[in-house]
Amino acid sequence: MDTTQDSSLPTQFQQDSVQPEDLVVRHLPVARSLAARYAGRGVEVDDLRQAARVGLVKAARRYDPSQGAFLSYAVPMATGEIRHCFRDLARCVRPEGEDELFDQMGEPDPGFERAEARVIVEQAMEGLDETDRTIVQLRYVAGLSQAEIGERIGATQAQISRALARIVRQMRIGLAA
Repeated sequence: MDTTQDSSLPTQFQQDSVQPEDLVVRHLPVARSLAARYAGRGVEVDDLRQAARVGLVKAARRYDPSQGAFLSYAVPMATGEIRHCFRDLARCVRPEGEDELFDQMGEPDPGFERAEARVIVEQAMEGLDETDRTIVQLRYVAGLSQAEIGERIGATQAQISRALARIVRQMRIGLAA
C-alpha cells in the first residue's frame, strides 16, 4: 500500500466522508497479512483472516481521523481480535476434570451392560453342544446350584463342577478368537 495515500487518509476521510466500508475494503490486504503472521499455531488460516477482518471492521466504525492514521488504529484492533480467537479456542479445548466429565456423562445404564453381556455370552455359547448350553443356562440364568443342576440332568455335583470349568474355558477361548 502507498504510504502517501495512507497518510492523506484522515484528511480524505474528513473531506470526502469516506465510509467505514471503504476503509475496510481498502485495508483487507493488511488483515490478510496480519492473519498470515499467526498461521500455523493451531487455528485455521481462514479463522484468523476472519478475526482480523472483524478487527478491521470494528476499527473502521470507531475510527476518529483527528487521532492519526487509520492503520495505526486498525492494526492493534485486528491483532487483538486474532488474539481473542486464540483465547477463545484455548477455552474450548481446555480438558475438563474427571468430576466435570462424570457429571455430564450421568449414571451408566445397567440395562445396556446386561444386554451387552447377554450378546457376548450368546456368541460364546454358539460353539457349545445342547447339554453344555443347558448347564450354562441353569447355572447362570436360572441361578441353580451345581447339585441342583446335577439332579436335573442326572449327574453328580462334581461332574457339573468339572463340566462348568471346561465350558467356561471353552467359552473364553471362543471369545478370545
